[in-house]
Amino acid sequence: MTWPTGAKKWSYAEINADVKKAREIFKKKRLAEPLEKYLKAFDTIRKANSSLTPKLSRLFADPIDTDLLVAILRDEELIVAFRYLGAPPISKDDLETLSGTGLAWTQVQHDPEKAKAIRNVLKAIVDPKRFPWIKEGREPTKRELDAAVLASTVAASAQRVQTERRTEEREEVQGAVEAVLVKLGYEKSIKPPKGIRTLSGDAPKPGKYVTEVVIGEHNADIAVGLGDHRLMAIECKGSNSEINSRKRINKEVATDAASWISRFGSDNLVPAAVIQGVFNPRYIETAQETPVVFFWTHRLADLAEFLRECSKSP
Repeated sequence: MTWPTGAKKWSYAEINADVKKAREIFKKKRLAEPLEKYLKAFDTIRKANSSLTPKLSRLFADPIDTDLLVAILRDEELIVAFRYLGAPPISKDDLETLSGTGLAWTQVQHDPEKAKAIRNVLKAIVDPKRFPWIKEGREPTKRELDAAVLASTVAASAQRVQTERRTEEREEVQGAVEAVLVKLGYEKSIKPPKGIRTLSGDAPKPGKYVTEVVIGEHNADIAVGLGDHRLMAIECKGSNSEINSRKRINKEVATDAASWISRFGSDNLVPAAVIQGVFNPRYIETAQETPVVFFWTHRLADLAEFLRECSKSP
């Protein structure tokens, strides 16, 4: 594949230096992260678990208590508590697939069979360690109730913080890239409703950019109309471990980049990734062969310089 004109291809030594720098920034940031995030999630989820757990015997009894299930489905926090009854917890998508019905309470309110189908999925996978009284068909002791509420709350709270971290990290990277674009005079445009299918008809014009858009068959966080009329497709990625970075780089960034190049050509599209966090340098080095142009959030001057070069008259 042709390396994008004007872009910097980093040596392994350069990549490794940036990897070390990014890792140090990640460590300082994570250690400084406030405990309040977890405590806030814990308090919210504990209330839901404290409400739901004493009602489990009633929930799992027959005939199905449709009103109780509807009350759960009407409350987002109770839905979380409900999903976390499983061992392991079950996602909304899996719950819908296994039950064969949607989770909207309006669909269940007057249909006991749908309610029973949803309830029966959790009944089949309920955690016997946290909720032993369910499998044993008896009422729980106060100690069992307290222990179940605590265990369920810790598990759901930790997962919520992890999910929020990933979302915030991507938004942080994307926001930093947009700040560079705006500073250089780029204007945000409305993305084409059907995505970018052709560069001539759908791609942002030079000096414009769009966010969260489908390019060909894959999503890009930002698509930029470069001054030389090429399209730059940017992925914004954060990683908290070298293992995680394999997925972010090999299975997400490189796969999308290969698809874009195959469809639009390396002379017309510049696949790029702006990254922060913990990465294995080998994955970055290998992905450059796709090609993918890499930038780091701790050195966004490199991105700005590339954008300026693309805007210069030939």
